[in-house]
Amino acid sequence: MALTVIPPHVISITLNSMIRPFDFRDVALVSQIEHQGTPLCAELALTRRPRPLQSALAGFFSLNGRGLRTYVLREENSATPCCGFIQLRQRGDDQHGVIAYIAPDLSANPDAPAIWGQLLDQAAVQAGRIGIQHLVAEAPEDSEAIEVLQRSGYAIYLRQDILRLVRTRLTVAAEPLLRPCETRDAWGVQQIYINTAPRLVQQAEGVPQIQRTGAVRSYVLEENMEITACLQLRRGPDSAWFNVFVHPQAESCASNVIQYGLSLFGSNWNAPIFCGVRSYQEWLRHPLEALGFEPFGSSVVMVKHLVSAILEPELEMVKMPVLESRVNATAPMTRSHSSNFNVEATYEKNPCLSNVLPTI
Repeated sequence: MALTVIPPHVISITLNSMIRPFDFRDVALVSQIEHQGTPLCAELALTRRPRPLQSALAGFFSLNGRGLRTYVLREENSATPCCGFIQLRQRGDDQHGVIAYIAPDLSANPDAPAIWGQLLDQAAVQAGRIGIQHLVAEAPEDSEAIEVLQRSGYAIYLRQDILRLVRTRLTVAAEPLLRPCETRDAWGVQQIYINTAPRLVQQAEGVPQIQRTGAVRSYVLEENMEITACLQLRRGPDSAWFNVFVHPQAESCASNVIQYGLSLFGSNWNAPIFCGVRSYQEWLRHPLEALGFEPFGSSVVMVKHLVSAILEPELEMVKMPVLESRVNATAPMTRSHSSNFNVEATYEKNPCLSNVLPTI
């Protein structure tokens, strides 16, 4: 039988550490290590340089709880104290959450892998308590972070290429093809996504949400009373990011949709513009590169599911005295849902530290 030897410093972290929500007592700690961490969401990190302490304070004072949630690890009674923090954001659909930032960086501290494991497990527990069912994290391709995330229950779902346009004073002219999204467009945008993304990816990412205010704005292309493309723009102080969703039957319009999105920035915009190209959108690279976008980097999108599907036996049909024959149900036109399939949230209660401790 193979024995796993746990290093003394890891045992110390396990026994003496405590993780709790951020409060004023943690200001000095977060300020000290906030620039030694790793962003795990490219869209947020590239459009706005991470400011963990500012985000932690904003989330602490948030009245609606929609800001970043910060959890801090402090080790007690140790000659070599270890500490760290993690920040997560709940998406608009309330079922998906994003790990935005975690500290310290894996290269900054020999105890960092164990610290990450505890913080990631605690984030899963806290996410489950507020109704999040899927946690998403991005890691640079071929990085050490992928292995650490996998030990905490995250699985790779897809690869993403990040393209960047660096051009001062954009002068792209485009016809007003798209219009701002309205509430009634939600179903049409959902149909585009369903016909584009693989089923497993849909479960991991979640359907794009209609955004009409704030830093993110959504636009749609409507042809013959049908939504055929959706464009999402996020403007930040450091750069911009946009996502493109085009129905397979309207791929010829992709270049015009992208050009229109660029025109929305105006002639005075001189910051970089990024676009994430998922592995199922490889064909988008050609129109993007034709407009001047260049490869910037690659990442993998990883997901941890906090719910499990439970199949229940189908109830026997109760026969009526008069009607002896069953009625055959017809499938709906859009998506079919099995009547004997229920989802029961099974939130994690106690993180299993043995799954994240290194083996020597």
